[in-house]
Amino acid sequence: MDEGMQVMAVNCYPPCPQPDIAFGLPPHSDYSCLTIVLQSSEGLEFLGKEDESWRKVPNVHVGDHLEVLSNGIYKSVVHRATLNHERTRISITSLHSLHSLGVYVKMETAKELQHPKGYKESSFMDFLNFLSKNDIAGGKNFTNTLKIVK
Repeated sequence: MDEGMQVMAVNCYPPCPQPDIAFGLPPHSDYSCLTIVLQSSEGLEFLGKEDESWRKVPNVHVGDHLEVLSNGIYKSVVHRATLNHERTRISITSLHSLHSLGVYVKMETAKELQHPKGYKESSFMDFLNFLSKNDIAGGKNFTNTLKIVK
């Protein structure tokens, strides 16, 4: 992570007259190691693995890179941005990732944790292709496509 990269995203979610039928962002996981979020009000939710209910997201959550890098010790979080009918919500997101020299550079499980290896390697281009071919509103997680079935 010494020469990692950081991406900042600022989102503005204006009031929505029917927030129960629209999303600010549909369910997805982040292609990063860690995501840090500062938001003006609540609205980011993650999908609980135990009972598949939506819960408030803490200010820091794990992304796809850390799940693959840790060979599944840490799990990527499927999350969504909800809307509010009363007020605008602003979020500032800082995504921290491994060093990347290009969209085709492969990311894989750390060599020390590959016994047995649980994930295939992938690139940012693989992630973009996944997004273009899948309905992320269905809550599909990119890391599930990388898991090696035994």
